[in-house]
Amino acid sequence: MKKPIGEIKPEDAIPLFVRIKQLILGKTKPDGFTRLMFSFALFSWCLLALWNAVSYFVLLSSKVIQQNKGFSVHEVIIKNGQNLGFNGEEFLGSITNFYFNNLFIWLLILIGIILMYRKLKLYPFILLGGLAIHFIYMFFVLGFQYFIEDISFFDKILYLILFLVTLIHSFLMNKEQSKKGEITPIEQNEL
Repeated sequence: MKKPIGEIKPEDAIPLFVRIKQLILGKTKPDGFTRLMFSFALFSWCLLALWNAVSYFVLLSSKVIQQNKGFSVHEVIIKNGQNLGFNGEEFLGSITNFYFNNLFIWLLILIGIILMYRKLKLYPFILLGGLAIHFIYMFFVLGFQYFIEDISFFDKILYLILFLVTLIHSFLMNKEQSKKGEITPIEQNEL
């Protein structure tokens, strides 16, 4: 039943949010260990993806920043690119494209994290595949020196958390699913 717009209350949207949550995360709640690993992975993803999005936004709005603050973002990036062995303008274009394309790669990694929550066997391939694409693209476009010098230690820890959480959870999930499929000696005697 449709209500007039004046009678709609904020709590009327709650069923919609519940349905969206169920659509994304599924109807069944996984075990506590999966939820914990999902939380670690999602936290790491949020920080890394947000940093990528903010960096891209700063590059896009560099002219506005220079007009209002008198600070040239482009000059800083060009100088940093020269320190890494790039032609300055070439590095500026490369890092801008890198941040833009990484928005889609981080979306792929998020899909892998959501599939982790749903405990689908496919999720490690998507999540680790997304991380592999991210690093291969980074090394190909910006070089290994960029990873060593420009990626902070905190970011490297977040990458490590994403990688380890995926490995540990997928290993234990596969072990759990293989035990469910095994026939115990007691069940074998009953057959």
